[in-house]
Amino acid sequence: MNSSSSGKDSISLSQLNRLIRSAITDTLPDQYWVVAEIAEIKLNQKGHCYLELVEKQENTTIAQIRATIWAYEYRPISSRFRKETNETLKQGMKILLLASVSFHEVYGLSLNIRDIDPSYTIGEMAKRRKEIIERLTKEKLIGKNRALEFPLVPQRIGVISSPTAAGYGDFTDQLKNNPYGYTFTYRLFPALMQGPDAEASVISALDEITKRKKDLDIIVIIRGGGSVADLSCFDSYPLAAKIAASPLPVITGIGHEKDDTVADIVAHTKLKTPTAVAEFIISSARGFEESVLDLQTRIAAGARALLEDENSTIGSFLQRLSLVPLRLTSVHLNRVGMFGRDLGAAAMKRLQTDEYRLGMLEQAARHLDPSNVLRRGYSITRYRGKALKNSSLLNGGEVIETELHEGRIRSIIQKRKEGTAGGKEQGDDLLPGIA
Repeated sequence: MNSSSSGKDSISLSQLNRLIRSAITDTLPDQYWVVAEIAEIKLNQKGHCYLELVEKQENTTIAQIRATIWAYEYRPISSRFRKETNETLKQGMKILLLASVSFHEVYGLSLNIRDIDPSYTIGEMAKRRKEIIERLTKEKLIGKNRALEFPLVPQRIGVISSPTAAGYGDFTDQLKNNPYGYTFTYRLFPALMQGPDAEASVISALDEITKRKKDLDIIVIIRGGGSVADLSCFDSYPLAAKIAASPLPVITGIGHEKDDTVADIVAHTKLKTPTAVAEFIISSARGFEESVLDLQTRIAAGARALLEDENSTIGSFLQRLSLVPLRLTSVHLNRVGMFGRDLGAAAMKRLQTDEYRLGMLEQAARHLDPSNVLRRGYSITRYRGKALKNSSLLNGGEVIETELHEGRIRSIIQKRKEGTAGGKEQGDDLLPGIA
């Protein structure tokens, strides 16, 4: 112990830290199972794993400490943890760890992790997953994307994947080489499909696709060739909510055979692999073509049946129609016969009437014949060869001729008398002469 210039006893910092280390070693000699959340995790080139552990209460950090898993222990611990949880140790994960308390004079207080219990993390993951699903259900996001109408022929595809992922190549090859020769167009929206930045990367790609939704029919999220342990980003609430609210149907094919991720649950259609997604799209187009061909066949059959029915109806009608002229001819012949008989009778009656009238006219004509008139004592006076009806046409000295029943008399006019309405006579007398 040293004495300072002020007369107070003092020790060096290193001495104090050695005292602290001794006190911790003597007081906390054992190992402790501790529940903590990984706030940060790093792996150096030598294989040592460095973590920052925290405890939170309502999103507020109430405790924090550094921890180390030395390389010789990290390999078996991480291998067993991944095998049992299908996950890797990562930021945000809650773990149950076995650790001893260590204090270093230079690096300070830390924990040396000797083991991690995967079952606790599995339980925590299941609990967290259950809470996410319950929240999505409460917000009516489960089934929202599935309610979208799937296109009859999905040909314009927005693909979210890593451009270097084997699954992306399998997907595109399957579409290009489909056995039916269908043409599909697809556009890649690159995203990280694993690691701590995968969630934000996929969400960003979904936002980009939403801006171009008019140019696309569906969205495909695929991955392949990576570890199943890297699927945790697809169990996050923000990504699941984004998929559920997408304006286009989302198909997932993220390459796992076990339990569905939350992203699978909210997607329109969930498939196991990128190849299965491609086959599903091809089968959708094939199903549409088959329905069109079936409809075409049914329409053709219906048209033939309709034509046959119409031909039968027309044939029957023509057969009935062919009998109509015969019936009409018989009826009309009867009518024509009756009309002929009526016409003959009418003609005969008219002929008799005309004959009677003709006889009467002939009788009247005979009555008026000049010879008959002369026979009855009348005479006909002619002047210049025409019957004389008016004496005013005559002058003195002119010659007229009178025809009697027997013989003619030629006279020269000496006087002429004119008759008036009152019977008064005037003019010269007419003196007949013997012709």
